[in-house]
Order: sequence, then structure tokens, then C-alpha cells
Amino acid sequence: MRSRISRVVTRVSALGAVVTAVLLATASGASAAGSAILAEPGPLDRLSAPVGLTAVGLGLVGMLAGVFRKKKVQPENQRKS
Repeated sequence: MRSRISRVVTRVSALGAVVTAVLLATASGASAAGSAILAEPGPLDRLSAPVGLTAVGLGLVGMLAGVFRKKKVQPENQRKS
């Protein structure tokens, strides 16, 4: 049986690969569309990057908290030792 740490490392490395792929796809799309500026950015457009990064960061923290949380075992399902 694999240890809890090895499962976490597997999940985090898979998650890192997904995040890297998304960032690369986003960066390549942004560089291709960067030459056509249609309108001047408004005050809320400057907040889009920090808000997005905050959302991603909170999502990652939530996933890690879910991995490490201690699950409650009902007394009738508990093993008898």
C-alpha cells in the first residue's frame, strides 16, 4: 500500500503538469493576440490578473487541505482491534 505522502506527491506533480500546460497555452495565445489592441484597458481590467491568480491560489490551497484533512470514521464502521 502506498503511503499518503507518495499519493500527495503524485497528485501535486500531476497538478503541476496541468498548470504548466495551461499557462503555456495561455501565454502563446496572448502573444499571438497581443498585436491587435482594440480598446484601452479600463480600471477593472488591471485587476483581472491578481483576481485570477488569487482564485487559482485559493483553489490549490483548498485541494491540499482536502488531501490532508482527517476523515471522521463512524463508530459502527470502525475496525475492532
